[in-house]
Amino acid sequence: MKKKLLGIFVCMLLIATALPAVGTMNKNIVQDLELRLDPQRVGLPSTIPDDVYFDLQYSLHNTGQTGGITDCDIDAPEAWDIETGNSEVVIAVIDTGIVYTHPDLEDNIWNNTDEIPDNGIDDDGNGYIDDIRGWNFYDDNNDPFDIHFHGTHCAGIAGAVTNNNVGIAGVCWDCLLMPLKWKPDIYGGFLLDNLIEAIEYAADNGADIISMSLGSYNYIESLEDAVNYAYNMGVFLVASAGNDNASAKLYPAAFDNVTAVAGTNDEDGRMEYYSGYTVISNYGDWVDVAAPGQEIFSTVPEVYGYYYYLSGTSMAAPHVAGLAALLLSKNPDLSPDEVKALICENVDPYNSTYDLGSGRINAYKALIGLTNNPPDAPDIDGPTNGKAGTSYDYDFTATDPDGNDVKYYIDWGDGDTEWTDDFSASGTPVTVSHIWTSQDTYTITAKAQDEHGLEGPEGTLDVSMPKNKAYNFNFNLLSWL
Repeated sequence: MKKKLLGIFVCMLLIATALPAVGTMNKNIVQDLELRLDPQRVGLPSTIPDDVYFDLQYSLHNTGQTGGITDCDIDAPEAWDIETGNSEVVIAVIDTGIVYTHPDLEDNIWNNTDEIPDNGIDDDGNGYIDDIRGWNFYDDNNDPFDIHFHGTHCAGIAGAVTNNNVGIAGVCWDCLLMPLKWKPDIYGGFLLDNLIEAIEYAADNGADIISMSLGSYNYIESLEDAVNYAYNMGVFLVASAGNDNASAKLYPAAFDNVTAVAGTNDEDGRMEYYSGYTVISNYGDWVDVAAPGQEIFSTVPEVYGYYYYLSGTSMAAPHVAGLAALLLSKNPDLSPDEVKALICENVDPYNSTYDLGSGRINAYKALIGLTNNPPDAPDIDGPTNGKAGTSYDYDFTATDPDGNDVKYYIDWGDGDTEWTDDFSASGTPVTVSHIWTSQDTYTITAKAQDEHGLEGPEGTLDVSMPKNKAYNFNFNLLSWL
């Protein structure tokens, strides 16, 4: 049974002729929830944080708690076994601002240490006076406080303070959030100049990642110039793909140097949600990747009770921003293209015929793709000739560059395939027997998989099981006298 949401209304961000990525808000906030964590975890140990509402975050760890399908999530606990984040990594959130005093956000708010607070002087010479925690581009002042809710909700998804026994978990536990307010709410027009200034500010003031849950269906060259400026400064940019069930390109998501994010639900289907207004993920070959976006529980201002549910690709994009922060925490030398490749190439399949990109993000796989190398192709040692119907032993040996244990997938070439039962030490031969029942020439194909699921290239060996030869003997009777 899906959780029942009461008093839900829909929020629409009108951008010129565009309807961007936002969604619905649940005004019936659940208070004083008990911590309900799944004690049974299969496979590798996973890091489960103590945040009291973590069990409501199916997008991070799906145990079926929302009526969805178990493990339709981004494998955040498994990823946190490898990396939880680094305060040197900065995510600029260009949105309606951030409630920087929120108890689940305030310790992760970016601080401009080059600026002396409240002295009325532009100490760092960046063109902004007393910008100690970002900038309000709508009111042109140094207070990017969120009086709405949208930006605060997105910020919590990417980087809420985690494992603090309060509220929710962020995808990245310890990254810093730079609040950049480009408009006061999600209504009204597309404030192009504000957006361009915010992108350039983020690039010039140390942001590693820019998260933009907004968009326009109009191509704007000056906006692409700003995106390219940040990209050339080494910034990874991510944006929502939109909620209009449309294949038309939404900008800035559709720009080449931005990662466009579609939305999925708790069953890995395409996000399709209705509560007074239909919120359905956009799609198309311009979309790069998908992330959970339906009924996401995250931070909002105190007036709404600190935490709400929202649906939209606006919620999907900061999942990707948080994952990028984990990757850069692990390796700060990654280029924007390398971050994008790690995210988009290490995914899980989604359940949709619509093009939502390469797959639904998997934080664990992305980090494994960064930190581990696949095993080498296995050597296959055994007889290359024999007789059909006879059992023969073959040794399979692969070396893993990281020293991980491996197991083997074997295709015997006759329609029989198998995985070896257990993982074995790297470089240790594993003996497997096989019987070919018909005479023929076969190719044994094998590959090794390490304990993290990375598969290496194939090794092969040709074997011949010829037909039994018939021998005719002519006997001559010799007579001896």
